[in-house]
Amino acid sequence: MLSKIKLVSLGLCAAAVGCGAEDSSVVGGGVPTGSVNVAQGGAQDISQFRAIVKAGKVPTLDTLDPVGFFAEHAIDLPDADCGKDVCIHPFLAVAPRFNGGNWTMAFVAMNTAVDPSTLVRPPVHLAIAVESSSFAGIDENALDAGMAGLLAGLRPEDRVSVIRYGERVERRAFLAPPDSAELTSLIVDERLGGGDGELVGLYEGIAAAEKALEEGDAAGFEGARRLLLLTSGHATSGITDPRHILGLGEALVENGTAFGVIGVGERFLVKIPSALGSMGAGTYAYALSARDLRDLLKEEGKTTLFPLATDFSLEVTPSAGYRVGRIYGTKRATANAAGTSLEMPALFIGQRDGATDVGGSRRGGGGGLFVELLADASLGDDIGPNEAAFQVKAGWTSAKDGAAQRVDATLLNALPPGQNPDSMWWNISDGGSGKPYMMLNMYLALRGALDFYQAGDCQRSLGVIDMMKPSVGAWLGEYQDTDIQDDNNLMLTLRQNIEKACRESQSSTEPIPPGDFDGGCGWL
Repeated sequence: MLSKIKLVSLGLCAAAVGCGAEDSSVVGGGVPTGSVNVAQGGAQDISQFRAIVKAGKVPTLDTLDPVGFFAEHAIDLPDADCGKDVCIHPFLAVAPRFNGGNWTMAFVAMNTAVDPSTLVRPPVHLAIAVESSSFAGIDENALDAGMAGLLAGLRPEDRVSVIRYGERVERRAFLAPPDSAELTSLIVDERLGGGDGELVGLYEGIAAAEKALEEGDAAGFEGARRLLLLTSGHATSGITDPRHILGLGEALVENGTAFGVIGVGERFLVKIPSALGSMGAGTYAYALSARDLRDLLKEEGKTTLFPLATDFSLEVTPSAGYRVGRIYGTKRATANAAGTSLEMPALFIGQRDGATDVGGSRRGGGGGLFVELLADASLGDDIGPNEAAFQVKAGWTSAKDGAAQRVDATLLNALPPGQNPDSMWWNISDGGSGKPYMMLNMYLALRGALDFYQAGDCQRSLGVIDMMKPSVGAWLGEYQDTDIQDDNNLMLTLRQNIEKACRESQSSTEPIPPGDFDGGCGWL
């Protein structure tokens, strides 16, 4: 198990790349045969959060990345038999809140019938941009070993260009075969990551990698293009506006270039790397140690990415009697009361040779867009049951043939707007286990506990977890699921850490259930 802060799943997954899971008899044990889940771009786990909790400490809230948390979970979806490159699957859950109010939540997930193992791997031109600065602090031995492992995973027909950027930008290799003496000498004799300055031309480094992929002899390269960026997240020289940096990255992705990001350095700034990682075009990870950096680079050499769609957009529109509240699951989505929209420059599916499961035991491949629907109960009698709760529309350009593809779906609520189920058990639109919603509940409970703890309210921090324990216990009593069980173990360990820290600060540890906390979990 690697200890990376944000580690891309080592299955069929890389950012917004399709993820497949092995068959299992437990809930979430895999997707139907011939279907591969397509997850959101961004982090693919919460390794740093888990490591901090395991060490007996209380993590800061920014280490609980929602996209990474959801991506750790394997989620069953219907067969991808819609006849499109991407199939859209909407779901709805209705349950009482902890305070007795109504909790109505839409969930939209995606999968594809395209199996990356059946696709022919084209030659790849990989441009690697390595930051050289005091912020990056790259361990040269780890970089050398990782680069050697990466090159060993490539094929003879592949080509590699290397960019070193910081105070200035240098092209150190161009269109070199993986086993060339040029690259061997570069790894053995030169210090690619060594640098002690604080001037970092991040935009210029990406632009230089773009030129290496497109100019001169590279323009005639017949194959796929990939860019791998090693960055501390600092941009202190040249063009420093994050919007321009992200715009450059998006232009590359829209043009079919896979774009991976590996964060480095103890002073890592997450804002720009996270935005680049959320494009859904490759690995997004942070190397917590020298060993992590070595292993991440080696895995990159084993990864193949295939474009699935470009110019992807998705809209969720509430029906009469509902408006949009909070949204979860993707950093690129925007929302107002009238609807939610998500735009991605591209969707890729990927395959990694010698793949292993997330975190050693977690299978990954989950994720999607959660949209809270705030129901107007005063309209319940007028609208009634079995009426539309929300509509989903999605469109994209097929990477296969350039054709425009569109899908739309409407999901009904078996109950009138604002009405809770008769029992304390939630109402799920597909009649299934409701694992996506249990996953969301676990995230909200963890987030709520940290929110209160960081605000100095130990009693409500502990109270959130105590409110959640009966819910997850009841669900696990009905369904065997290793992902949710792992979440529960994490939550209980976090509670122990919070209680210990509160006692040490002489704060009261008498739990107070905050029934109206901002998250508002569905109650079972």
